[in-house]
Amino acid sequence: MAFLIMNPEVLLSIAVLSLVFYGVYWPTLKLSVGMLFIIGAVTIVMGGDLPLVPGLLMVNSWIIVLKIIIIIGSISILLMSGNVAPGLILMVALSSLLLVSSVNWLSVYLAIELQSLTLFVLAALKRDSTYSTEAGLKYFVLGAVSSGFFLFGCVLLYGFTGETSIQGINSVMSGDVGQILISISLLFKLSAAPFHMWAPDVYDGAPTTTTALLATVPKVGVFSILVQIGPVTNVVLVCAVLSIVYGAIGALNQTKIKRLLAYSGIGHMGFLLLGVAIGSFESIQASLIYMVIYVIMSICSFSIILSVASRWSLIVEFSGLSRSNPVMAGTLALTFLSIAGIPPLAGFLSKWLILLSGIYSGYYLICIVAVISSVIAGVYYVRLVQIIYFQTDGPLGGSILIWQKVLNREKRVDLSKSLLIGSTFFIILFLMISPNFLLQITHDATISLY
Repeated sequence: MAFLIMNPEVLLSIAVLSLVFYGVYWPTLKLSVGMLFIIGAVTIVMGGDLPLVPGLLMVNSWIIVLKIIIIIGSISILLMSGNVAPGLILMVALSSLLLVSSVNWLSVYLAIELQSLTLFVLAALKRDSTYSTEAGLKYFVLGAVSSGFFLFGCVLLYGFTGETSIQGINSVMSGDVGQILISISLLFKLSAAPFHMWAPDVYDGAPTTTTALLATVPKVGVFSILVQIGPVTNVVLVCAVLSIVYGAIGALNQTKIKRLLAYSGIGHMGFLLLGVAIGSFESIQASLIYMVIYVIMSICSFSIILSVASRWSLIVEFSGLSRSNPVMAGTLALTFLSIAGIPPLAGFLSKWLILLSGIYSGYYLICIVAVISSVIAGVYYVRLVQIIYFQTDGPLGGSILIWQKVLNREKRVDLSKSLLIGSTFFIILFLMISPNFLLQITHDATISLY
């Protein structure tokens, strides 16, 4: 019993198996959400360096913080999705928890594959939709290529060192071809440029709940592994700069909100990778803070999109929101401004800490490029705010909105999404007033890496 209590992965595995064997919708969903709350509480109180499986999995303060982020993100996705595929969402949560605990390339690969195979199914969940099928197929094919890179890199590392543990290999060599191939595979999972080609199509074609899941939970585990690899800085640094620039430019002419958020995610992953590539204590802590705030802002924005937009998710659909639902319009506008990094909102804090660590480490030119790209990216976020409040419906936009109102009844925001929107928006506002709590937690977590 003590083993079950101290290891949230075991509890979540039991929840997943329960869903597999007893596929009951509402009772099982309530059970799974309750189980995740229990896991979250256990994870919060869990401490020390208790090894889960010696040589494969372990726990420290860094891993505990990342597990809390994954659990919060998974609960949020479950609340968004209602009773749609809770077992698959829990499988993604389980694989992400295992991934952040992994200290061996064998356990890393098994966790990533469990995560990827589940996401393939979720992306193609709407079997009657051509776009969803296309999204699942593209993600599957490119994911197979990514797995090939990962396995080839692991083979090279084992051939050179005879080791499979991450720390053991890092102590022997750094910047090897095998580590570069593994980094490329992980960068694909993060949709970092130039390995981002799948993200806009998959984000747009997949169900919105799956898009929200792709944008948040799986990236936490991959981020943790990239931090552990560490020494392969040149590859990560180049991809970080390319992602920041491409994410800013690629979204300028988008007409669908999910494609726009896909390019926005590419840009955000660039800032995250910049902190990883710098490699200092301050930059790693800044990247962890960036991940926390990015997950919160993504959950808030996707909850509102699910509550407001139709299945087409066109940007023009938001043009009447300030008149039909002023509270939702204000929340969405401030969330987009936070994602853009407008001070004093939470998104500004995360970008400022990354740039500050870059300046301290002497990356002046890259920081200038990042600032210019942020200004360019701010254009389409401000454009969204302008559409919400000030745009007069043109012929195309007006006809779309009129037919949408004729064919569809006005959506009512259910309780679960209201709670998500309210809690995440509160955190966005609270962090701009008092970020000390987050700074202290991330500082203690980063110390455990050294």
